[in-house]
Amino acid sequence: MITSLRALLILAFLTAVAPAAPVINEFIAENEAGLADAGGDHSDWIEIHNPDGAPVNLENWCLTDDAGNLAKWRFPAVNLPAGGFLLVFASGKDRKVAGQELHTNFSLERNGEYLALVQPDAQTIATQFAPQFPPQRDGFSYGYSQERS
Repeated sequence: MITSLRALLILAFLTAVAPAAPVINEFIAENEAGLADAGGDHSDWIEIHNPDGAPVNLENWCLTDDAGNLAKWRFPAVNLPAGGFLLVFASGKDRKVAGQELHTNFSLERNGEYLALVQPDAQTIATQFAPQFPPQRDGFSYGYSQERS
């Protein structure tokens, strides 16, 4: 009995301190007049969130809109602080210089498509909208609630 209780406590502790992977928190696939990038373009965007209590380096993590190409766009060496958020424009401009505005090499389809954040091994999916996210409306973001209980 004591051994079972000890095992449960250890399991509970390990579960509580296990790091959480970064996730796609929200995105906009139709951005006609909302947030503009540095060039003044109203590009689609994707927000990445680190729910963990420790920072994470996103180097070689991937964003993709193609389930057949999980390594479509790789992050540069960018640190995402604990509890932090990072905005990446899905503009097709393909800009990935650490410390500067990030842009994927693809844009998002208003009528819905696959979208995923993939770990550096280019195989393990951290977050995905599959088989595709639903059709989007201009100026409305889509994603996960940040409500806490």
